[in-house]
Amino acid sequence: MRDALGGAEVHDLQSEAVGDTFRVFVGHCGPAPQAILFVTDANGFFGLAVDTVRLMQIPGLVPSLLIVGVGYADAGGVIDTVEIRARDLTPTPSSRFPGSGHADAFIEFVSGELRPWIANRFPTAAGDVTYFGHSLGGLFGAYTLLTATSTFDRYICSSPSLWWDNEVIFDIERQRPDGDRLDAEVFFGIGSLETDAGRRHEAFNLADGHPAKPPAAHLDMVDDLGRFVGQLKERTDPTLRINSAAIEDEFHATVPAIILNRALRSFNTTTRRIE
Repeated sequence: MRDALGGAEVHDLQSEAVGDTFRVFVGHCGPAPQAILFVTDANGFFGLAVDTVRLMQIPGLVPSLLIVGVGYADAGGVIDTVEIRARDLTPTPSSRFPGSGHADAFIEFVSGELRPWIANRFPTAAGDVTYFGHSLGGLFGAYTLLTATSTFDRYICSSPSLWWDNEVIFDIERQRPDGDRLDAEVFFGIGSLETDAGRRHEAFNLADGHPAKPPAAHLDMVDDLGRFVGQLKERTDPTLRINSAAIEDEFHATVPAIILNRALRSFNTTTRRIE
């Protein structure tokens, strides 16, 4: 155990389901937390989540929470996890990302290994878990919602990469049996500038050939999310509560913290809900 951040712990947890060791970050935000915020891509988003929640707690916008983040032992930051995160956060393999497509194994790790580990150490908080994931993490949230809904109680899907594998997530949703119920509350968020033109503007300062420079292929993540939310709502599922927002003047890299705080405020019934 090491102190990675004030009031935080770091543990390495071996997973039989995945066949790898994960770095688990635990952040204590307030006294006697009764709920957990679970964060993927913790090498990049754990600190963001902890600081966001702690700032929101000063005026009492959110209650005490335990932040649990899952990352990778050999990574310094999220940029170092490009390949390995694709293994865990994507539902199907892609030739562009060797080793990708093992979200089912990661779900098994979360539900069968990590959650019992947390419940043993923090039993008062373990019964109420909200998920937060950005980009591929948002895709993982959408996939888990569709295929293993009870893994989490609430979902925050930030700028989900719904384009993955020729929009396979749309097909997965269409293949759900009629009458299938998704008993969860979900917040979908995206930056309004995550359009095709916007993502090119975001990367304007990157040199040609840089790996983060957008390829020529057209990609409008704002449109993707609008269509996906519309498809979910066509089911008229009374157990699925959906909230969505496009955050004005924000890019893919600038919007995660805003989506996180909007979602937590919308979930917290002591504050005015966002319509």
